Amino acid sequence: MSTSVWSYCVDISTENPKTHAYFSIVQARFWTFEHYINWICENTEPPIWTTCIEQFYESLRIINKFKSAPLSVRAYVKSLAEIMDETERQDTMEAIEMTYLALIKERQGKNLSKNLLHAQTNKKAYDYAIGVVSSKRQANKRKYSREQKKRGSDNSDDEEAMEGSVLFGESNDEIGGSGSQSFSNARSAVHTTFSRHEPNENIYKKNQDNGYQLQDEENHKNAIAGVAESMIGKVERTALMVDDVNLEETFGDYCNECDNIFDLCHSDIMDLRPASKFTEKIPEVIWEKFVTNTYPEYKISETWEKLIQDTFKQRESLAEWIEVWRGLYAISDKNESRDPVILMIKDAIYNILAPYIEAFKSPYNILKSGELGENQYNSQFVSPILNNTLKAILDINWRILEVPVESSKHRRNAKINPIIDKVLEAKRVDGLARLWQSHEEVFIYEQTGPPDFDDVTQLFIHDYKLVRTMRDVLNQRIILHLRDGISDHKDLASFGAFGHRTEVSLFWCTMHQKSYCLQEYGSFQIPAIWQDLPVLAEAIITCLKFFSFMKENVEKVKLYTDQKNKLFAKRKVHIVKENPPTPNRPKKQK
Repeated sequence: MSTSVWSYCVDISTENPKTHAYFSIVQARFWTFEHYINWICENTEPPIWTTCIEQFYESLRIINKFKSAPLSVRAYVKSLAEIMDETERQDTMEAIEMTYLALIKERQGKNLSKNLLHAQTNKKAYDYAIGVVSSKRQANKRKYSREQKKRGSDNSDDEEAMEGSVLFGESNDEIGGSGSQSFSNARSAVHTTFSRHEPNENIYKKNQDNGYQLQDEENHKNAIAGVAESMIGKVERTALMVDDVNLEETFGDYCNECDNIFDLCHSDIMDLRPASKFTEKIPEVIWEKFVTNTYPEYKISETWEKLIQDTFKQRESLAEWIEVWRGLYAISDKNESRDPVILMIKDAIYNILAPYIEAFKSPYNILKSGELGENQYNSQFVSPILNNTLKAILDINWRILEVPVESSKHRRNAKINPIIDKVLEAKRVDGLARLWQSHEEVFIYEQTGPPDFDDVTQLFIHDYKLVRTMRDVLNQRIILHLRDGISDHKDLASFGAFGHRTEVSLFWCTMHQKSYCLQEYGSFQIPAIWQDLPVLAEAIITCLKFFSFMKENVEKVKLYTDQKNKLFAKRKVHIVKENPPTPNRPKKQK
């Protein structure tokens, strides 16, 4: 780079020569706004936020307009300015501002000078920003170190490529991939892909009129943005805040500390179930308040609930249970027999009780025999509960026993040439519910084994598989909704159930700013002896409420979408990055 270029830059701006000297001293591959703030704040009192950003933009404009600057430098500067103007939206700029404030606080301590207070646009965000910089640096170092170990290479070109990806706010993260601390809010690929065309509403609009932007080019970009927004709208991202505590920030710190490659945090999944390692990092009061605020409260018909409770009262003998089961359709009221709603729940109760009555009537109890296989246990005892309660709430296609999950197939076969590369099969689960017409997958079930199976390794493997597959299902649901022209999917979720021995737990998964969020709805027991049959009341009621929650989430209004706009959406869907593969499992240590 010519020295005269940078001398000229310093001469035309005498207010803060150091601002422009940054571009002459620092190598181009390190030019980012965050690095610029780090540099300019060294050994001096940092300027206020607005001054800092304006000087940075002014420097880029000067370099681009100065004809003596090398063409490659000018092109690079233009790209950097365009990226900051058009890709980094309001939410990202706020994150940059928080980083800036965090840097200041690192240098000046808690007693900030008064001339910086006006830069504090959001006190909650400001307090939350503490430690952002150090967390991100540690995350980048650890991630790069892991990648180097995997490749077994110390190629310096890889290091430069990594620096370049940080410059442009890019990352190798895929949907649900690791590295949730990336600079631009660590957005997943779905977020990144579909948020590039949101309207620019931040305070940097005035920079769009800079000399390096051609009017026709700007008009073209605005036209594309308008079409895309009308087609798919905005992907609204909501933070997980509880009493000024940002759970996703805590999650970022947890990811930095976690060295277990099979922890769900490395798949960008925030596990907020009661017994997770991450939940231990959250104060109990905060976690309980979060659960209270987000728990889906659903009620079922009082008539249904009363009928279920009356049916599953404690009985003195198996013969009494058989009598109750056979008498379910006895007419006690003339109007009752004509009510299809009552008949529906009676059908569900009858079908759920039938296999248990049959098993407990046998000379020996197969549930306690040790001879029951996983598939028989699933199909005979667990599936009837899920199937009948599901169909009592919504009309859905339920399949069991090693069912392929097409959502996972799309991920596994991304970026391959199907002519020469092997097309991988979809992952298989023990139960799958999908919509009849669209084949949209919404609910999956995974079972570790029969009731006497107690392999802890398999417990964690099946749980890991289930949650990551739930993430695949959620990603595919978002993509399918975008293809259908449905832009409001901030509340979309995927649903799952996990069976281990005689307990079945119910989960749901949503997407937020930096991560996926996994929560537990509840659990129920599978009776192993006839004396335990009353637990089926809780199982049926819990499932009915859970599937009522799911029904509201999966129901959608089909919108008409112009075919031309669908083409725009298909292009965006096509470039969505895939999720990373499952890590290779090492041999168990003795």
